[in-house]
Amino acid sequence: MKAMKQQEMNTTIMRAFVWSGVVVIVALIVAQGFIMGFIPPPSPALAAHDLAQIFIDRKSSILIGCLIQCICWTFYGTWAIPIIMFIRKTERSMPVLTYASLVNVGGGWVFFILIPMTWAVIAFRAETLDPVTVQIMNDWVWFDWLYTWPSFSVWMIIIAAAIFFDHNVPTLYPRWVAYFNVWCGVLIFPAGLIGFFKTGPFAYNGLISFWFDVCVFFGWMAGMTIMTFKVITAEDRRLSMAA
Repeated sequence: MKAMKQQEMNTTIMRAFVWSGVVVIVALIVAQGFIMGFIPPPSPALAAHDLAQIFIDRKSSILIGCLIQCICWTFYGTWAIPIIMFIRKTERSMPVLTYASLVNVGGGWVFFILIPMTWAVIAFRAETLDPVTVQIMNDWVWFDWLYTWPSFSVWMIIIAAAIFFDHNVPTLYPRWVAYFNVWCGVLIFPAGLIGFFKTGPFAYNGLISFWFDVCVFFGWMAGMTIMTFKVITAEDRRLSMAA
């Protein structure tokens, strides 16, 4: 009975961790979108002086939004933990995919935190910073936002591999979730093209490199959230039957 209660507690915590991914998405919309006004991004072709003025005019709202985002985006790590735990259950022997997941999620978590931290630094010194410095630092943020796509793409492929090689019958995640991850991992590739364009659909405020890729990435998070809830529910049923 004690073991069963421990298992029930674990699935409750796992559900809370999965819900924390929703906090990441909400923080994007509320903090970055409504409070800071950085959705969509300022154009990379915007003059340095005009960009610096944005940070001066919105200093307080940017600092508030960055604080919210810095707190809430830490939950990317907690959101990923249940998925990694289920990846471990798919592996019979050496947890190679599990270790690879930990590395990629850890790297992604750092990228998440650097985004609001850098904006906060710019806003903190907005009146005294040289406009060109502001422009370079802002470019850095958006490159951090998008150019770091390989770390996230690789984890999507790792998740797909774990599902394809899952020895459980039935598999923990349905097979179509593996294909979903593969496609998402491929479709975010245009984020890697922002270094070549300052205007148009492949610029970091463009239709493809920003809007399309952001929809794919956060749509992937939403899809994995829903499916992980279903896996946790199935795990609860299995534990109840075993008890």
